[in-house]
Amino acid sequence: MKRVNKFRLRPTKEQEMVLFSLCEMSAVLWNKLNYVRRQAFFEGRFDWKEEGVNELYNEFKRILGSATAQQIIRKNNEAWRSFFALLMTIIRSDCYRIEEVGNKKYLVLPKGLRIRTAGEIKWRGKQGRLEIFYDDLAGRWYAYQSVEVDQPSATSPEKRAFVDLGVVNIITAWIEGERRTIAFSGKPLLADWWYLTRKIAHYQSIAKKANGVDTTKRIRKYYLKRKLRFRHAINTIVFRFVKLCYEKGVTKIIVGDVRGIRQNNDKGSKVNAMIHNFWNFKYIIDRLITTAENFGINVKLVKENHTSSVCPFCGTKGRRIKRGLFYCPKCEQVMNADIVGCLNIAKMCGAIIPNPSWRGRDNGGLTHPAVLNGLQTSPLAL
Repeated sequence: MKRVNKFRLRPTKEQEMVLFSLCEMSAVLWNKLNYVRRQAFFEGRFDWKEEGVNELYNEFKRILGSATAQQIIRKNNEAWRSFFALLMTIIRSDCYRIEEVGNKKYLVLPKGLRIRTAGEIKWRGKQGRLEIFYDDLAGRWYAYQSVEVDQPSATSPEKRAFVDLGVVNIITAWIEGERRTIAFSGKPLLADWWYLTRKIAHYQSIAKKANGVDTTKRIRKYYLKRKLRFRHAINTIVFRFVKLCYEKGVTKIIVGDVRGIRQNNDKGSKVNAMIHNFWNFKYIIDRLITTAENFGINVKLVKENHTSSVCPFCGTKGRRIKRGLFYCPKCEQVMNADIVGCLNIAKMCGAIIPNPSWRGRDNGGLTHPAVLNGLQTSPLAL
């Protein structure tokens, strides 16, 4: 499987001038490639081996080096878009190396560059190409290194975890054989998102009144900050959940597929903002799949239609009541609504759910989860 190492570069002033020159000439090559291909496309003779591309390669290999020019052309083949907004260059896998000297790491590049890097090397394996770019909002240089690593394989008997994705509770799950369910709360994350959203709206209002524009560099920075903080929190929640599954011997995670939830979904401005803007379910699912792969756990998506409207124990149609609770009229019990969806996904997949005993509180651990703050130091053991 392929993974990516990200480095922050710390170039000297002289090295930064060389990097700017290298990236600018790479951008020139990219834009000329786009022009050649655009002309060929509109003339009905589009071909990746267009003669003009060979001419550009011969021209720029003297400036960038043949390997770098070749990699930029390959990148253009893969994604004929979006390079205009980026100041970046691409280095072939055999044209760079990472040196570790004591506690310091250096990235050795063509043109005699040897640049200090920051951050740990998370993935080690067969290195792929390197992409270097300048983030103008952060004012920093970064490099992405693709790496091929071996995927661990599970050797224990199949044990499943069933997941319902949500907004208030990002992940609600039941692990096969357990009498305790868990939920990773998204309330701190949601509060942070609303705080930054109000900041963005405040500065947008000022910019509109002062200059008649909708965005400024400060507003773009707030958007970036909101996205990065969201992703950091999601990454932490997903990692701790998957690690918990690994410790419990889980070999497969089954997730309710929430694709299409935004269609014809109008529940007021605040709820719509959370569903349409805050809740990036695609990112959450992608992180679940990737993180689970790192632990040798498979992830499967299943349809979750009607899983939140019937009781998982008796199959009776129930109703939602306040604060995310579900009421079953036959069992005469109140349950956590996310757990109802989670257990119905498990039931749909043939899992054997423990028989409830409604006397006392001995079934409270199954129908009302242990709520975990995904950002706490260590998750609560089941």
